[in-house]
Amino acid sequence: MKKHVPRAATALAVALGVALPALTAAPAASADPDGPPPPAAPSATVHIIEVNGTEATEEAVTRRAEELTDRHGGTLRRVYHAASQAFSVELTEEQLDGYYGDTRVDSITSDRVYRVAGRIDGTGPAASGTSADTVDAGGIQLSPPSWGLDRIDQRDLPLDHVYRFPRGGAGVDVYVVDTGVRTGHREFWGGRAHGAYDAVRQRPGGAGDCNGHGTASAATAAGLWTGVAKGATVRSVRAFGCDGTGTLEHIMSAVDWITAHADGPSVVNLGFSGPPGSVLDLQLYAMTTAGIAYTAAAGNGDDSGRGVESCETTPARQTTAITVAATDRTDRRPAWSNHGYCTHLFAPGTDITTAGAGSDRSYVRITGTSAATAEVTGAAALHLARHPGATPVELDAALAAAATEGRVRDAGPDSRNLLLYTGPADVTGDAR
Repeated sequence: MKKHVPRAATALAVALGVALPALTAAPAASADPDGPPPPAAPSATVHIIEVNGTEATEEAVTRRAEELTDRHGGTLRRVYHAASQAFSVELTEEQLDGYYGDTRVDSITSDRVYRVAGRIDGTGPAASGTSADTVDAGGIQLSPPSWGLDRIDQRDLPLDHVYRFPRGGAGVDVYVVDTGVRTGHREFWGGRAHGAYDAVRQRPGGAGDCNGHGTASAATAAGLWTGVAKGATVRSVRAFGCDGTGTLEHIMSAVDWITAHADGPSVVNLGFSGPPGSVLDLQLYAMTTAGIAYTAAAGNGDDSGRGVESCETTPARQTTAITVAATDRTDRRPAWSNHGYCTHLFAPGTDITTAGAGSDRSYVRITGTSAATAEVTGAAALHLARHPGATPVELDAALAAAATEGRVRDAGPDSRNLLLYTGPADVTGDAR
């Protein structure tokens, strides 16, 4: 399908680092109805093989994968063609050696685990205060259920208990790569949320959530009462399981599917974090050159609970990402929030009231850089609704230009001190 091709491209971030675990989301409902994906054989491990000299079609990449597995061995698992030309394969150590010496192979990456960058706590208050009839035209939401909404439409504290929103983001697709989304939740009134794809099982799906993180993120970005872009369309792409973890193999399937299928103004929400993975970084770079923007969680620190440089994690380190760190109610960066050169924006990320996956009317609170990321995703959807032809580079620049400068306390070394702002454009955000 036709994509909006950017007029400028950004360079790929290649800084290497050690990623560390993020805050985790507790399971919200039942066990995975499909069960876990089949593991590799005990004597084999899963690797991603990136190839060269191959057309960007599923058929061509499959042929190349079969050529290589016929020659060097291994069990082919899946192929990627739209955002990269690669395949995943189960290999023993002996089989792996053959791939290293083959000139048709560009890179070999072992599979690795990523984790959603948010923790769900307790039960939030019931949400209300927005009429569905006013969403398309924009309006005012009194006493918004999330303090994050209250904060992002004003330059300074204290909060004024109002969320002013311009138009609702109608016409923009928000792809949520996560644990799935409870699409029937009242936050998505009017059928605005859809299961698009299940990247774990490689089939249509995503309209369910046995963890809760995906539903919470989707509603924070585009919920009717708790969301920033109240009229945007949510498209769920499941790549994470009930325990809030997902593999590189599955996440690459999600990115590949979105690159092949997204059409029109779109933004992808990546509310997870994990170890550096250049093969995924390259996929995300290709996705942006196809005109599809994405937000990324900066990550939630190391094992000791201290934030680290966001350039040490994927997907935050990729320069084409709109990478987001968190603030609390006092505009301070929590000690656990990552920071640094790769961070583009800050947004509220503690105790954010949003939709729960337990029922169609349940609410929870989410804490983490994924909550902040979802708010920026909503802001991106609002901008794309007004400027549907904006490229990913232009969108990133517009969000930074609108942000409030100098308000984040303890932003961290090398961080851009920019706090998300969606309010009236005639209010300046110069530092004080």
